[in-house]
Amino acid sequence: MQNLLSKKLEDNMFILNEKFLECPDIKRQRVLLKDGTPAVIIYVEGLTSIDLLQRDIIPNLLRLESAQVFDENMQTVRLPVASLSLLNEIDALISDILNGKTAVFINGYDIAISLSVIKVEKRNISEPTIEKNVKGAQEAFVESINTNISILRRKVKNNRLKIRLLTLGDLTNQTVALVYIEGIANPEIVETMYNKIVDIQYDGIFDVGYIEQLIADNQITPFPHYLYSERPDKTVSCLLEGKLAVLVDGSPFAMLAPMSFFSAFQALDDYSTSWPVGSLTRLLRMLGLLMALFLPALYIAIVSYHYYMIPLNLLIPLAESRARVPFPPIIEVLILETTLEMLREATIRLPTFIATSLGVVGGLIIGQAAVDAGIVSNIIIIVVAVTAIASFLIPNHDMALTIRYTRFIVMLFAAIFGIIGVVICGVFLLSHLIVLESMGEPYFKPVFPFNRNDFKDIMLRPSLKRLRKRPTLAHPLDKTRGKTNDKQSK
Repeated sequence: MQNLLSKKLEDNMFILNEKFLECPDIKRQRVLLKDGTPAVIIYVEGLTSIDLLQRDIIPNLLRLESAQVFDENMQTVRLPVASLSLLNEIDALISDILNGKTAVFINGYDIAISLSVIKVEKRNISEPTIEKNVKGAQEAFVESINTNISILRRKVKNNRLKIRLLTLGDLTNQTVALVYIEGIANPEIVETMYNKIVDIQYDGIFDVGYIEQLIADNQITPFPHYLYSERPDKTVSCLLEGKLAVLVDGSPFAMLAPMSFFSAFQALDDYSTSWPVGSLTRLLRMLGLLMALFLPALYIAIVSYHYYMIPLNLLIPLAESRARVPFPPIIEVLILETTLEMLREATIRLPTFIATSLGVVGGLIIGQAAVDAGIVSNIIIIVVAVTAIASFLIPNHDMALTIRYTRFIVMLFAAIFGIIGVVICGVFLLSHLIVLESMGEPYFKPVFPFNRNDFKDIMLRPSLKRLRKRPTLAHPLDKTRGKTNDKQSK
């Protein structure tokens, strides 16, 4: 079948009618120009603004003769529309129509007019629901990629903010934007990410998480390869470090690359407060990481194999508490941890007002009932509760999810090998993080390989005056923040 338009209107309509067979939302409006030349307007009901079409397009089109629509060079159209294009390929026109544009076909011309009179139903910009903060902007991305790009453009009022648009999804044809700052982002990393996205062959891309899984270097690791953020200000801060942002139409999250393991434990509030407070908060998160990963396993190992490490005044009440429990420590912990994960999953799927009651009341009732029934001991309630609170300290949801499920493996090793099993898991996880990569960059950077300049912003948060150098993770071209002299940038 031919891909170019014919000068005969009926031939073009025959091809388009076949393409849009059983598509009742594709509307066709036949009109006559001033000189009686037939024309057809095609649009998608619900994606096109009918008000603009009836007010600005159709009346002005009916006032023109066919020879007056185009100029002599067939480059300009005499219609009051800010954005339009002239196309002669059928596939390109079909793509524009399905994207919400309106196509005008005129008899006697093998070229059609594609008008942008799109009506988009979108959610209003609201507060972030996952990445909460005390200071800073209270706005989050929405599902419309055009709105998200405009938010970034409003925050970076500079022509160096570059956006590459791509189309993914063999069937869905969704728009994907690769965003970076020219002069800061490394061109090699930009091209690597661009080529990775272009090579994706999939029928539908509904979220940035699909892109991560399809371009990930390591398909086995549970650790996230890239950061996700619903916050425009965090996205801009990453762009200023030389990182890339990937936006998908229909997803209210940005994917930020490359990332390191320690990026998941940094939050914007760290930099909005004074550096001593921010440093203490970051140390608290690192402590929460260790407790969320190893505390239940240490309890199992000590109670099962190394009870002589417990002080006598604590060992006696612990023994009394466990005397009524018929299960070994590993079963005891697995019962509570599994119940807790079920409660967490249930609170996500249920309506908000029910989920709040279930999370608080359900946890208390089940925990107290389990103790009274002799299924678990009192001390394990405290251990599991502290572990759950510690996991909430991790600001990145994907990393917190990984830590939560990884600790089940650590618990099993602790039940079999005791403290040695905990050490084995710790060494294995550390080795895995060292060899892992994100966009070809070491995942455990700047600890391994060590970088003194970046390391000062990992465990502690120095003052902003000492953060003149950009992190080297993304190999930024401009390594210094702002216009400063060499003495200040050291």
